[in-house]
Amino acid sequence: MINIINQLFEIEKKAKDQNISIFERNFDRLNTEISDLGYMVENPLGKKYDARDTSIEANVAGSSPNPTIVKVLKPIIFHKEGEQIILVQKGIVIAE
Repeated sequence: MINIINQLFEIEKKAKDQNISIFERNFDRLNTEISDLGYMVENPLGKKYDARDTSIEANVAGSSPNPTIVKVLKPIIFHKEGEQIILVQKGIVIAE
């Protein structure tokens, strides 16, 4: 399931980069199905990078004292099992 989520994330990101909005409804439906299976996908793009955040692996470019996440290579994925939420994939990001 993680590979499917990653591929969907990549396709959605490419569609947005190309300003292709005709698939928006389909992406929403797929994301709802993923959510119904207990998965939570987080795209940290634009957030401030915090080195203490254990859900992210970052490549930090530049010397900014408050780097911001400028590119997401893989999203953060959690899975809810009962009342427990488990990190199943760390986000891989670039921060500047």
